[in-house]
Amino acid sequence: MNSGLGDQEGSGGSIMVWLRLLVGTIFTVSGFEKAVGTSANFLYIIQQYQIVPLPLARLASEVFPWVELLTGLFILLGLWLPVTLRVSALISSSLMLLVGQAILRRLPIDNCGCFGELVHLPLGAVFFVDLGMLAAALACLRYLSASGRFGLDRLCSATK
Repeated sequence: MNSGLGDQEGSGGSIMVWLRLLVGTIFTVSGFEKAVGTSANFLYIIQQYQIVPLPLARLASEVFPWVELLTGLFILLGLWLPVTLRVSALISSSLMLLVGQAILRRLPIDNCGCFGELVHLPLGAVFFVDLGMLAAALACLRYLSASGRFGLDRLCSATK
């Protein structure tokens, strides 16, 4: 009997499902909070990082919350997991770089903007949250069969 993380029937498989649900929930809540808030608030936060010109910051403030929200929902539903987990890993990596450069440059950012107005985290904490999200997404990818249990991908492939 295999009790590793890839074990679909054992506790390791359950851990991977819970890990997938955690990643999906965090992305969904984060994206939702920014999507329902005014884009001007998120635009202000993006500008604080001083890394992209205003037109690109405006575009990011309008599009990024929806990408984050849809990525989270798809991960929660277990839909297109190979793609959506890679997207979440890319987002987490990008945010680590963004936050890391702000820390190194000692930018005076009080609110990371990660969860809209719901939660305010210091940049150091955000870096480690993003690192954890990256590790979780990569673990779910590594053990895709186990993390995809109870997901729509599995349901759809079983009906073919």
